[in-house]
Amino acid sequence: MHRSQRKTRQNSGVAPFIAAFVFAALFCCAQAFGASPDLNLDQNGLALRGYDPVSYFTDNRATPGKPGIAAKHGGATYYFADENNREEFLREPRLYGPHYGGFCAYGVAVGQKFDGDPEVFMIVDGKLYLQLDRATQTLWKAELDKNIAIADRTWPVIKPVPAAVLNE
Repeated sequence: MHRSQRKTRQNSGVAPFIAAFVFAALFCCAQAFGASPDLNLDQNGLALRGYDPVSYFTDNRATPGKPGIAAKHGGATYYFADENNREEFLREPRLYGPHYGGFCAYGVAVGQKFDGDPEVFMIVDGKLYLQLDRATQTLWKAELDKNIAIADRTWPVIKPVPAAVLNE
């Protein structure tokens, strides 16, 4: 083996450590600024772009909520179309929150955190899944059970990683 080849081999082990350090630093910075990497929120901490999470289940449609009828849960602010939906949410918030934190479910299946469009949704087995857009939803539906199984395995791995870091 040539001397320069040995040196390259020895130095190639440094890259994973540098990558891990950079990832850890970015993750810590995101946490320090209050970013919640497991929730898809706007800059004000609003979930579902202000859509009422309960209406998906009661009306099977995306209904805009009202800023005056809001509740906080798990680091997110949710808006509701009416007081009844707000009270229902507060009774069982984990039942109504979007799965995968409101990120695109197909994106999670492929190891990414894309913005979930609250108007492009599906409820499967009592869980609210959002998609990036209608084309992505078509891909998601084509192999629904398989995609859910993959996303369910992938989510715990990518959940703590900020979207900006993951989607680079």
